[in-house]
Amino acid sequence: MKKRKIILFLLLILSIISIYIVNNNYNFYKEKIIKISNVKNKLETVEKSPFGLEEKYYKQIITGKLLNTKDKNKTITVENTYTTSNVVTEKYSKNDIVFIKDNTIIGLKRDKYIIYAIIIFVIFISIIGNKVGLISLASLIINITIFTIGLTLYQKGINLILLIIFETVIFTIVSLLITNGYNKKTKSAIISSLISIFVLIGLIMLVKIITKYNGINFNGMSFLTTPPEDVFTAEIIIGGLGAIMDVAITLSSSFDELVKKNKKISCEALKESAKNISQDITSTMINVLFFTYLSSALPTLILALRNGFTLKNYITSNYSLELTRFLIGSIGITLTIIVSTYSCLYIYKKEAK
Repeated sequence: MKKRKIILFLLLILSIISIYIVNNNYNFYKEKIIKISNVKNKLETVEKSPFGLEEKYYKQIITGKLLNTKDKNKTITVENTYTTSNVVTEKYSKNDIVFIKDNTIIGLKRDKYIIYAIIIFVIFISIIGNKVGLISLASLIINITIFTIGLTLYQKGINLILLIIFETVIFTIVSLLITNGYNKKTKSAIISSLISIFVLIGLIMLVKIITKYNGINFNGMSFLTTPPEDVFTAEIIIGGLGAIMDVAITLSSSFDELVKKNKKISCEALKESAKNISQDITSTMINVLFFTYLSSALPTLILALRNGFTLKNYITSNYSLELTRFLIGSIGITLTIIVSTYSCLYIYKKEAK
């Protein structure tokens, strides 16, 4: 209890320091930063789309005080335009802190909001998760570091798919070992996750070779300067990994508890329990994947529907990427259930009768 209070106190101190820094770090940036003190909005024009939707265009005369550079504390005036939909524009208000380049606003300074969100997340996971929460946080930081290193290596010319496969193995081992320690439960989860992800990668590569992703519309990735097929493959692998590890550790933990509670439990009983547990988690996990990929496409979907696209046309031309990610991720979940069941039975068979 005393250690927990010390850790929470240290986190509170770090949070206060972080908040102070992020609210006074203007000199860390090369771009000019101003705090808006006055805004005047003027309606410029109103346009209607062929579908009867009205779009208003506004001009803003913005006055603010410079917070950095050699002209600090100097008051300057800039202009900004925005529309009512704010699809590609942004409306600014008094007390907003914004970046300026060539006398034009290039964006809102958002780092403090990110820090606030991180602080709330860290405090909640520390209070609710206690020691396990802090360990999970450490695992997350390590995985982010590994991913960042991977991006650096990719920029140096290493093949993206090979890099992602290698990182997938590291993510799996590091995440499960740190959060659960080295034991039979973790060993089973690691084996199940790695077998499942490699089988899934094999299926993805087979589909890629046979179909060359014909039927999948990559218009949503047209901004890439690298082959979208490789990036899409990497996305599927990374996206499926989280769900696969979740299913694997759930089944491994269940087997571990069943064996601890009943040393004389039979392999048939374990298999039946795994079947019942799988039925409970399969629907939930698949729905998690569905809503995750649906939410990523929702802004574009709404924009398309408001501009005359039918739902059928949108799904055909734009949603094929999310739909494919969802289907392959769901295959990964069902595959992991089978692999986890038999790997757990193999590991725990000496204890089960």
